[in-house]
Amino acid sequence: MLNILVPVDGSDDANRAVLHARQLTQGTQGARIHLLNIQTPPQGRAGLSRLVTQDMIDEYYMREGQEAADEARKLLDVTGTDYTSHVEFGNPAVEIASYAQQHQCERIVMGTRGLGAFAGMLVGSVANQVVQLAEVPVTLVK
Repeated sequence: MLNILVPVDGSDDANRAVLHARQLTQGTQGARIHLLNIQTPPQGRAGLSRLVTQDMIDEYYMREGQEAADEARKLLDVTGTDYTSHVEFGNPAVEIASYAQQHQCERIVMGTRGLGAFAGMLVGSVANQVVQLAEVPVTLVK
């Protein structure tokens, strides 16, 4: 089974990565795309504990993550591409690399904001971090 991980955030860059992954799986028996959204909730609630429970916060970010993957799911539904969709919490690069390993993904396909090499080194983008952390090939789609 070919498993391809595509991190999604609702952006055009992520959707281009979904389209690329969809092309890679076309005609491949048993291929599956794993859509993954990473939420990074703020730490601490500064006096909100009486008004908002941790469950309420978790539910909010889970909904946000699912909504961020809506367009990606539509792009795959159109062609009947097999996929699964998940929301995780934490550091995006670490969670992406960990998910790929845990779910035996053979490849990660992800969008990039299109920063140049120099700007990318300075900013330390999530894509650059994933390239460093992942144990599988990473394809960056502009």
